[in-house]
Amino acid sequence: MDKLGPICRSVEDCAIVLDAIYGPDGQDQTVADVPFHWDATLDWRALRVGYLAKAFENNPQPEEPAKQEAPLSPEEKKKRDEARERRAAAQARREYDRRYDRAALGKLAGMGVHLVPVELPDFPYGALVPLLTAEAAAAFDELTRSGRDKLLTEQGADDWPNQFRVARLYPAVEYIQANRARRMAMEAVGRAFHGLDVIVAPTSSTQLVATNLTGHPSVILPNGLRGEDAPRPPTNDPDRNVGGPGTPVSLTFLGDLYGEAKLLAFARAYQEATGFHRIHPKAV
Repeated sequence: MDKLGPICRSVEDCAIVLDAIYGPDGQDQTVADVPFHWDATLDWRALRVGYLAKAFENNPQPEEPAKQEAPLSPEEKKKRDEARERRAAAQARREYDRRYDRAALGKLAGMGVHLVPVELPDFPYGALVPLLTAEAAAAFDELTRSGRDKLLTEQGADDWPNQFRVARLYPAVEYIQANRARRMAMEAVGRAFHGLDVIVAPTSSTQLVATNLTGHPSVILPNGLRGEDAPRPPTNDPDRNVGGPGTPVSLTFLGDLYGEAKLLAFARAYQEATGFHRIHPKAV
C-alpha cells in the first residue's frame, strides 16, 4: 500500500513527474510494469464521469448523545470541553466547505460534463485502516525498536510514534483476515468504476480512506479560497492553521486502476477552466 505521488503547481507538472517515477525500479518486486502515456491533447469531453452523489449532499453529523459521566477533575473537564469544541469547529468547516463542492459540480456541468451519480460500496473501510498503520510501522521498525522514536516531538495516543508501537501488537490472524477483507474492498470499488473513467468526490469524504486501501489513483486540486465568513478554528486546536478565512479548499478526482492518464487529462481541463492553481492565500 506504499504510495508515491508528486505535489506540483499544476496537473501537467504532476504528469511530467509521474512519467519520471512510474514503473519498476528493479528493487521493489511489488511494482507492476504498466505503461503511462500522458497526452495533454486527450479529448476529456469523451470521458465518462461519475460523482459521489451522497457525499455532496448536506448531511451534518448527528451530535453524540450525552453520556452519564463520572465526576471529572478540572483538568479532565477542560480537555473534554476543548475536544468537543474542536469537533464542533471541524463539523462547521465541513458544512461551510460544501458550498465549494456544490459549486464545483455546477462548474463541471457548465463545462458540458455529464455527471452520473454513483456511490462507493458500503464497506467497513475504517476497520481496515490498521493495515495501513502496520505497513507504516514496518517501514519505521528500526526507529521504533531502537527507541529513537521518543525523540519525535508529538507523542499523543494518535501520533505516529504510538501508532507504530501499537501496530507491533496486532494479532497475526486478524491481520490476515483484514487483508482478505481488503481484497473484497478492492474488487467492490473496482466494480464502482464500471463504465466510468473518472469519479468526482469531496476531498474529505469516505473515498479518502477507501482509495488508500484499494490503490485507485486520485488527483487533489485547488478549488478556491474560503471567504471572510468562514468558521475560525478554536485557538486551542493543534490544527488551528487548518481552515479559516482565506485558506484553500480542494476537490478530488478519482481514476480507475492504471487510469492515471485519463484522470490527469480531466483534472487538467478543470484546472484550466477555474484557474484556482494560480491564486495564493494571503500571508498572515
